[in-house]
Amino acid sequence: MDDFPVEITFKVICRNMPDLRGMIRNLIDEHRLKPEISERESSGGRFISFTITALFPSEEVLNSICSRIASLNGVLTMF
Repeated sequence: MDDFPVEITFKVICRNMPDLRGMIRNLIDEHRLKPEISERESSGGRFISFTITALFPSEEVLNSICSRIASLNGVLTMF
């Protein structure tokens, strides 16, 4: 794995549900990171993708955040 701290960008694809952006931001904010989060709805509006970029201090923090985001209701995939 990369040397930490390292800036990492990943995508989260979800069903377009209210409050998901806030829940994702809160999970990241718990670790006092300052993420950049952009979002894009699918053409039909049923799905939404979030692109998240943040400076992660350790692999443990990265794994914790990714695991918790993946477990949120409505999250379909991450890459």
